[in-house]
Amino acid sequence: MNSNPPSYYFRTRDLVTVGVLSALGGALSTYVGYLGRLVNVAVGVPFGAGQFLSGLHVFWILLAAGLIRKAGAASLAGLMKGLVEFFTGNPHGIVIVLVSLAQGVIIDICLTAFRHRDDLPLYCIVGGIAAASNVVLFQLLYFSGVPLIFFLLMVILAFSSGIIFAGYFGKATLDLIIEANITRGRTTTASPSTKTPTRHYLDPYKVSAVIFLSVIVIGAGLYAVFVWRPAVDSLGCDVTGNVSNPYRFTYSAFSSQEIIVEAELVGSVTYVPPQNYTGVPLAIILTYAQPSDDASTLLVLASDGYSATFSLLDILGDTDIIIIVDNGLRIVAKYHTGEFWVRKVSSLVIS
Repeated sequence: MNSNPPSYYFRTRDLVTVGVLSALGGALSTYVGYLGRLVNVAVGVPFGAGQFLSGLHVFWILLAAGLIRKAGAASLAGLMKGLVEFFTGNPHGIVIVLVSLAQGVIIDICLTAFRHRDDLPLYCIVGGIAAASNVVLFQLLYFSGVPLIFFLLMVILAFSSGIIFAGYFGKATLDLIIEANITRGRTTTASPSTKTPTRHYLDPYKVSAVIFLSVIVIGAGLYAVFVWRPAVDSLGCDVTGNVSNPYRFTYSAFSSQEIIVEAELVGSVTYVPPQNYTGVPLAIILTYAQPSDDASTLLVLASDGYSATFSLLDILGDTDIIIIVDNGLRIVAKYHTGEFWVRKVSSLVIS
C-alpha cells in the first residue's frame, strides 16, 4: 500500500500566491481605472490616453508567473483576477474575465517558449504584448468603430505601459521578493572558517520597485479615503449644490415617472446598438431640487470617482437623458458619447 501523499501540479503555496495577487489586482482595478480617467482629463481627450496605465492590470499576473514558475500559473492568475473584477462590479461585465484570462494565457505562452525566462527584456516584451491585447480584444468584441489611427495609438500606449509597469517593475518586484527570501530563498553554504558577514544593498533597479509599490499603496489608500464613495443605497443618490431643495433621490420614489428611451452607446471600447432603456428623466430629478437661476452646470459623480459634466440647460430641456437601474444607478445619455453614460451614480451636483 502506497502511503505517500498525492502529488499535485500546483501546491498550496502556489494557489495561495495566485489567490492573493489576483485579489489585489482585481480589487485595485477600479483604482487603476480612476487613474486612467485622470490621464485622459490631463491630456484633454475623452478616452485612449488612459491606456498608458493598462500595464498595472498585467503587473499582478506577470508577478504570479514569475513567483510560481509553472506553465498555467499566469492563466490561473488571469482567470481569478478577472473573476474578482467581475464580482466587484466591473462595468465590462463577464467580458473582463475573458480579457484577463487572455492576458494570462499570453504570458504563459511567451514565458514557456523561451528558455531564459528570467531576462528583463523578455519580461518587458511579454508585459507589453499582454497589456496591448486588451485593446485588441475590446475592439474585436465591441466593434466600437474607433478610427484606425486612434486604435493604433491606444495599442502603442498599452504596449508601452506593459513594458514599464508590468515588465520592468514586475521583474524588479520579483527580484526584490526573491532576494528578501519571502517566498523562495536562495541559500549558499560556506565553511565556518570562511563564513563572513554579508551586507545586502538595494541597487537602483530594486529601489525603483520599492518606490513603485509605495506609490501604488499610498495612492490606493488616498483613493479609498478621499475619492471612493461607499454606496449607502445603490438605488439612490444625493442631489446637491446650487439648489433650493437639496435631497436624496431614490429611484423607487420616482418610478411612476419612468419613460422608455431608445439610445445607442458609442464609447471608447464599448459599442451597444440602439435599444430601449426604461428610466426616470434626469430633468425631472433636477427640477425637484429647484436649481437657482444662476446655476449652469451639472456634475455627475460616480462612487469610483469618475465624473461627467453636463450643461444644466441641455439637461432641463431634454427628456431623453434618463437614470436607469443597472447594477446601481446609471445615466443613459442619448446623443452623447459613452463617457457621459456614468455608472454607479452617487451624487448630482448643480453649480
